[in-house]
Amino acid sequence: MLFISPPALQEPAPSAVSAPRAPLSLDLPGAIARARNENPLLRAAKARVEERRGLITTTRADALPQLTLMGDFTRMRDVSMLNSGFADLAPALGFPVSSLVGTRSIYTSQANLSQPLFYWGKLGTAVDIAKMGAQEATFAYTTSELDILHGVAKAYLAVLSAQAEQEVIESRRKTAEQFVSDVKARLEAQTATELDRLRAESELLAVIPEALQADAQVKRSLEVLNGQLGLDPRAPLTLSSLGQPEATPKPGGAERSELAQLKQQEAMYRANEKIITSDLRPKFDLTASYGYQAAKSDNLFKEPYDTWKVSVTMKFPVFDGLRSSGKRAQNTAQLEQVKQARIDRERSVAIEQSSADRELEKSLALNEAARRAHDATLEALRMSRESFEQGLITSLDLLQAERAERQAESQRRRAELGLWSARFDQRRSLGLPPL
Repeated sequence: MLFISPPALQEPAPSAVSAPRAPLSLDLPGAIARARNENPLLRAAKARVEERRGLITTTRADALPQLTLMGDFTRMRDVSMLNSGFADLAPALGFPVSSLVGTRSIYTSQANLSQPLFYWGKLGTAVDIAKMGAQEATFAYTTSELDILHGVAKAYLAVLSAQAEQEVIESRRKTAEQFVSDVKARLEAQTATELDRLRAESELLAVIPEALQADAQVKRSLEVLNGQLGLDPRAPLTLSSLGQPEATPKPGGAERSELAQLKQQEAMYRANEKIITSDLRPKFDLTASYGYQAAKSDNLFKEPYDTWKVSVTMKFPVFDGLRSSGKRAQNTAQLEQVKQARIDRERSVAIEQSSADRELEKSLALNEAARRAHDATLEALRMSRESFEQGLITSLDLLQAERAERQAESQRRRAELGLWSARFDQRRSLGLPPL
């Protein structure tokens, strides 16, 4: 008899089972390098720079000669002769009126040239503004790059911090489990009380929620970092430890790209004033054309069917409905806005730099204090274990000593990562990348 297992009991096909992905190993320099190449926001900022560079070519084209080749075929019936005085004399001269309105075909082949001659510096200034715009976009890209790279560094620290906290809590959980097992064994041997067992189980039950929360925090931190790196949020990562930061002198700062961007915007608005002024002055243009026009296609490109025209045109604006006055007022207001934004940003940068220096000094002190506190708790734990082996203290005292050591270890690692974070903040305040 053929037996077919129900669908719920059938094993999936081997091709349907996805193999677990190997975790991607990264250190902090590797994470920063990957973010620089793969972060979508940085790619968008880089595309804006290319867009501004393309605008330079577009603006420069307005100052260069424009050459157009034209071919045209026109078939028409012109009745303008019927409305002239010659139409009244045509019958007297022996010409029928219908001969004056015959259908005609015209073939035209022509080259047209136009060239701005003199615009009071408007075209050259427009090109300069386009170049300033490309430089301004470059400063904006630098700002975005620094923000994203420092965001990656902070996300990297957040993952290490969450993993360190998870390790400490996991160690506490294992210690609590071992303590419960020891108390139960002693309870059977009648060397412990029921109160000791309740205390041990209470300690274990208190650690379990913290372990769940720590695990969720690690996953959340990894998802944030993966997003910064341009990876799938669920991609597994293995991060290298940073270790103790080396003592280095304060790095030399560079001009903040945010300030440079605002200064460039000020220069663009000042240059735009020259363009607005040029719109109120006369302008000169050169236009020229050369080609052939004939009633039969066989006569094209032959004499005397060649035609040409050269003209120099002056345009003098007299009244534009106060449009230029409105543009000047708008440009002046925008220039003042950017100027005040730059002044405010300069003050904010100064405050940011001084705050970063203070935070770094505080982090150095906290790191040193946490390191010494951890050394002291390690020594206290060693002595507690010796006392417990000698029967001088209870297992609850030993558990409290181990808990204090785990807390001191957590504080030490937090202080260490906090020192890295303070160094990153100082470099960001100076306009420098994390590494």
